[in-house]
Amino acid sequence: MKRSAALFTGLILSVTLMGCSSSEEVDQLSQLTNKVDMLSDQVSSLQGQQDQLAGAVNDSRAASDAAYQEAMRANQRIDNIADSYQK
Repeated sequence: MKRSAALFTGLILSVTLMGCSSSEEVDQLSQLTNKVDMLSDQVSSLQGQQDQLAGAVNDSRAASDAAYQEAMRANQRIDNIADSYQK
């Protein structure tokens, strides 16, 4: 009997507390949820942009390395020509 009375009292308190919540709080919660969703979309968009930039940096690094190697090879050819040339 005591147990069922305690459960009934708990149920009544829960219903009473639910009735005390206002629609303003629900609206604020939905606004916050929308803001979180918007921020999540922005974060995923920024991650995609960051991945694209990282790929561009890697491509330009590879191009820079290739240009450096070609310049070193050209300098070596010029040095070989200068060494073989005698006045």
